[in-house]
Amino acid sequence: MSNNKRFTKVAVLSVLGMLALTGCNNSSSEIYAKPSNYEDPIVTFDGNEDKIHNDILEIIYDSMHDGSAPSKVLEKVLYRYAESIFGVYNDVTAKGREEITLKEAATANEQSINKTNEFIKKHKAFWLYDEDGKHVNDEGQEVTGEDWTPCATERLNVQARWATIETRISEAMYSKATGGSYTKKHFFSELDFVEALYKDNKKVNYTAAKAAGLKPLLIDYKLEKDDTFITVANPEGFLHRDYYQSGEFTYIEDEIIPSIYNDLLVEQYLLDEELAAVRNNRARKINVIKIEKYSSFTNNADALVKDLVEAIYSNAPAANQHVRTSTAEIENYYDVLFDTYATVSKGLYDEIAADADASAIVARLQTIASDIYEVKTYDTFNYYNNTQYGDLIKDYEKFNSATNFEELDMSLYNKFTSSGTTTAEEGLNQLTIDIDQTKTIFKDWYIQSSQPSLDSNGKINERLFTVSVANSKKEVGGELDTSGTDPELIEKNLKDLEELDRFEKIGDETSWIWELREKPSEKENKFICSINGAYFLKFEGKYSQANPLYDIVYDDGSAYYIVNVLEAAIDNKLKAKGDYSYSKVRGTKFLNTVIDEISKKVAETGSYASLSKEYWLKKMDITYHDQKVYDYFKDNYPDLFD
Repeated sequence: MSNNKRFTKVAVLSVLGMLALTGCNNSSSEIYAKPSNYEDPIVTFDGNEDKIHNDILEIIYDSMHDGSAPSKVLEKVLYRYAESIFGVYNDVTAKGREEITLKEAATANEQSINKTNEFIKKHKAFWLYDEDGKHVNDEGQEVTGEDWTPCATERLNVQARWATIETRISEAMYSKATGGSYTKKHFFSELDFVEALYKDNKKVNYTAAKAAGLKPLLIDYKLEKDDTFITVANPEGFLHRDYYQSGEFTYIEDEIIPSIYNDLLVEQYLLDEELAAVRNNRARKINVIKIEKYSSFTNNADALVKDLVEAIYSNAPAANQHVRTSTAEIENYYDVLFDTYATVSKGLYDEIAADADASAIVARLQTIASDIYEVKTYDTFNYYNNTQYGDLIKDYEKFNSATNFEELDMSLYNKFTSSGTTTAEEGLNQLTIDIDQTKTIFKDWYIQSSQPSLDSNGKINERLFTVSVANSKKEVGGELDTSGTDPELIEKNLKDLEELDRFEKIGDETSWIWELREKPSEKENKFICSINGAYFLKFEGKYSQANPLYDIVYDDGSAYYIVNVLEAAIDNKLKAKGDYSYSKVRGTKFLNTVIDEISKKVAETGSYASLSKEYWLKKMDITYHDQKVYDYFKDNYPDLFD
């Protein structure tokens, strides 16, 4: 049975036809004959038209043969269609098909640039379009006909897409590895992970993993998900990529790439049909430190947050220099600074002693009063009183002080022995690791429709997603790529920034020094401020009342927060060639990076995944000759059959 509307090009074979071809049964190991056009592509490209043919037999045939449900058939068809849009990932996923892969196009050098150009001409997802939807070059001239050469921006688009996929491979592997039973008490066993995949008939190098004598590794909560793999530049990673992607070991190509490509289809749908949902979502990339008030004695936390604010303001611009304009430099600076203060906040004595900067902070705090970060000792354990670790050691001392069963506190017994399943010493060690791995730094992209849960009152979100936050953050950096940037706009943004920064120039145009303003400029935004080029959210409360420059601290009653706003996107920054576009001040590659981050977050909300499938199914224009598959599509995508 087949419907008569739209579906005229792609034929889905009948179940009877498939069974006839597979032989006596559905055993996936059985040798079976394949139709002559088994390996023909689902999509070919002809000029400016996407030609979709009735030759997806490889997908349908194999799916029916291994007993796949219609939903799996759909996933495989969409994956092949995604390959036609974004290009085949690499030679392994190409499976012998004669075509330029995305890897080849993205990593081509000057000598093989023609390969990249040929690839781009066959994949419109990388073309440059103006605000009216016209295909244009870097000069804004409309591209017509077939005799044209891709522009620099289009080649950057290919490189950005490749970088996106590589990042997502790392993120996907992070989730798969840490989301199962392979992590116990913060320690991850790669050998267990590889063994589980191997037993599930996945193509991984279990032999190499077993021979390596891998030991469980502590996964630090601060590890970025795109730093999953161990490399020379990233020794802190915890997965060996060659176990999953090298030679005959194709787990990443088989299991990870199809999912990524299908996600990219959802995002491409957003860019094609729901662009406003991407542009208007007020995306923010933030780095937040949370300093908890671990006990009723809050003087430690009070003193620590004040010291952190003073450290932020102590980083003044150098004489005769502008405020910081390198976003990478700012981001790295606060990564280190927040990490150090987080270490002090938890009160782990040995961790602080091993960190010279953390030790210096504690030494400063101890001069304020005798009871601030007061050092105590129990047995062989030194600790800072009234900190999270200090409270743990005091509980341990109380537990050990019991001389008989009547004196024993059963809640402490269960706490330190896991209800009698381990020794108290092992329990203390594990609880110490738990403190060390408590998440107190939150760094990520967020969108207005999927806000972070940070403070108990929602005050951070209330201020973070206001329009004026994005409008007031002046873009002056350009670390990733400066091609096509506008020097005049960058200069204007820098001038605006320096007029509002909390440090002000004192002197003439040729020689000046910087001084911290006694109070913020009256022109400063209500919700955000700049301190030597770094942006912070502003809050009302006891700190701002005591000192207006301390308004970067938020107190929700149980903890203090400081929010460093790394990026704040808004509609006019996300346009390809707009006057305030990221591309004009940060470069095309950065614009692509931001759009990718936002579209990924938006795609995870609402019903975009389902809408995307309907959109691409309409594009494919399918004819159904199989009742089972037809019923699946009819039930799940009724709009296709109106």
